[in-house]
Amino acid sequence: MEARLEQQTKRHWSTEEVEQRDALAYWVDTICNRFLELEIDTPLRHRFRASLDQTDLGPTTASFIRADVQHVRRTRAKIARLSAPIYVLLQLREGHIQFRQLGRETRVGPGECVFIDGTEPYELACPQPTNALALRLPANWLNRWLARPEHLAARRFGAGGWSAALCAALASLDIASCDQLALPREQVAEQIASLLTLAVGNEISTRSSHSRLFDRLMHTLKGRFQDADLSLAAVAAEHGISKRTLYYTFAAANTTFVHELMGLRLEHARQLLSERDLPVTDVAAACGFNDSSHFARRFRRKFGVAPGQVRRTKLN
Repeated sequence: MEARLEQQTKRHWSTEEVEQRDALAYWVDTICNRFLELEIDTPLRHRFRASLDQTDLGPTTASFIRADVQHVRRTRAKIARLSAPIYVLLQLREGHIQFRQLGRETRVGPGECVFIDGTEPYELACPQPTNALALRLPANWLNRWLARPEHLAARRFGAGGWSAALCAALASLDIASCDQLALPREQVAEQIASLLTLAVGNEISTRSSHSRLFDRLMHTLKGRFQDADLSLAAVAAEHGISKRTLYYTFAAANTTFVHELMGLRLEHARQLLSERDLPVTDVAAACGFNDSSHFARRFRRKFGVAPGQVRRTKLN
C-alpha cells in the first residue's frame, strides 16, 4: 500500500501538451506554480521544448527538468511571494550552465551540483539544452544539518571527497527509481542532507572562534529579532563581549549586525503577510519596527514590492 501511495506523488508536465506558440508561456507558468517563481526567456520562442517531472522525497521535492536553451532570472519581486525560505541543490546531467548569485559566479558541468539560495536573486544561463535535477530544500528542515546554509550560495560541488559522493547520490535518482528506493523517501532526503553536510565538513570543522561566536550571536538574533529595542550594545552585553568584538565577528562573516537583524525581521514580515490577514502596521510592530513607514521602505528595498502588495497577491 505504501509503495502505491508513493507512486501517486509523481507529476508530469511537458510543452508537448500545448500548441507550440503557447509553449514558452506554459513553461513559465508551470515552473512558477510547481517549482519556483522565475523569469524565463529563450531565443527559441516559437519552437521551445521543455518538460518537468516531479516527486516528493519526504519534506523535499525532486524536480527532473529537461529544457531547451533558456535564460533564467529570480528577481526581488518574485522572491517577495515566497511564503517560507527555501534552498535548491541543482545537479546538471547534460549541457552546462553559468550561474550567478550574490556576486559569485560559477560554471557547472555534467555531474556537478550548485547550491542555490532561493531567498536571494540569481541568474542562470543555459546556452544549450539541459537535463537537470533540482532538489528543493525547505530552510527549516535543512537548518537541522547546516547552521548557515545561505553561506553556500553559488557553491559548486564536483569531483573529489564527499562532494563526489553527494553528486553520485543525486545522479542515482530519477523519476522511476524514486518508486523503488530501499529506504523511505524521508530517510533518502536525510541521507542527501548528511552528504551535503559532509561535503562542506572541512569548512565547518575548521571554523575559527569568530565563527563559533557568530553562530551564538545569530542564535540570539533569531530568538529576539521581534524586540523593537534590540541593539548591538544589548547583544554584546548579553554575550559578555565588547561592541568592537561583535562588530568584527560579523565583519569576519562578510555581513553586519544590522543586515542580519533586518533580514530576520523582513523575512518574518513576508511570512506573516503571506499567511495571515493582518494590517501592515500590525505586521511591522510584530517584527520589531516602531515606524511602519520605515518598515515599508525597508521591505520594498529588499523584495521589490510594497508590503500591501504581498497581502493583496495572497488574497487574490
